[in-house]
Amino acid sequence: MCGVIGLIKGSDPNGTCIQQLVDGLMMLQHRGQDATGIMTIKDNRMNLRKDIGTVSDVFTQESVKNLTGNVGIGHVRYPTA
Repeated sequence: MCGVIGLIKGSDPNGTCIQQLVDGLMMLQHRGQDATGIMTIKDNRMNLRKDIGTVSDVFTQESVKNLTGNVGIGHVRYPTA
């Protein structure tokens, strides 16, 4: 069981969607606590942050500085064997 969230934040090219993505992943945290990741897009460039751990461990204020853009997707992972 995993959780996925996607967001397109309006037509403002200078807008940012990272806070809404992190908030959404916090709401989906029960769907997976093994790993998490977010990718955003700005000016046809993809920005990625992923790591093992919970959403609050991986996405600190410092670690999301480069996740700019008004389009993004995020996930939380629950491993199965």
